Amino acid sequence: MNMKKRMALLLCMIFCALMVAGCSLVPKNDSFDKKELESQTDAMAESWFAADFQTSLDQYRDQMDEDTIQEYEGYIEKQKRYQGIKKKVKTTFTINSDSATVSEVLLCDNGEKMIFSLSFAADGNIQTTETGAYVFNVDEYKSVGQTMARAGLNTIMSMAIVFCVLIFISLLISCFTLINKVQDKADTTTGPASAAPAPAPSAPAAGENLTDDLELVAVITAAIAASSGAESTDGLVVRSIIRRG
Repeated sequence: MNMKKRMALLLCMIFCALMVAGCSLVPKNDSFDKKELESQTDAMAESWFAADFQTSLDQYRDQMDEDTIQEYEGYIEKQKRYQGIKKKVKTTFTINSDSATVSEVLLCDNGEKMIFSLSFAADGNIQTTETGAYVFNVDEYKSVGQTMARAGLNTIMSMAIVFCVLIFISLLISCFTLINKVQDKADTTTGPASAAPAPAPSAPAAGENLTDDLELVAVITAAIAASSGAESTDGLVVRSIIRRG
């Protein structure tokens, strides 16, 4: 048992040493001084609230693309909403070897919180776009409770949509079953088509005398046998009698 504990302790020490070594491999940039980065972010946030985006939009709208116009309109709306900075609540640093981002949670004059983020290049200066604009973001602050509530609402809506689709599919399948039952019932009620009645044998014409016809046939047969010299009428058959006049 003691040997197992020693092995587990040794493995933990090796793991910690590897983590420290891994952290030390990340190159350090001396251009990123947290106090200086925070100071520049504070000044940039104050300048953002003091900027007259409405005037700039009115003067240079024809020279702006659609994305820039929407961006300025968003800034104007957020300025009206938050009104100004009351105090800084928290500052968060994200520092890499070639870039850094400072995010500040600010309590505004309207009582709401916002997040102002500013990005820095490897030389410690504020990052700029190809047009020379500073790279920053102004976002709405959401607490953990608000984030969880939004996630829960999205989950409930997704589950509701899934259940509605399943219910629709079940109703569709039940309709198919009902259609089959109705069709089977209709086939049973109609039944197979009744066979056409066989035609009745035609009755002999009224007034026709079958006895006279038989006597006439016998006379004709005897006459044919006599004329042909036959001793018997076997093999002679009278198939039809045609009366003229």
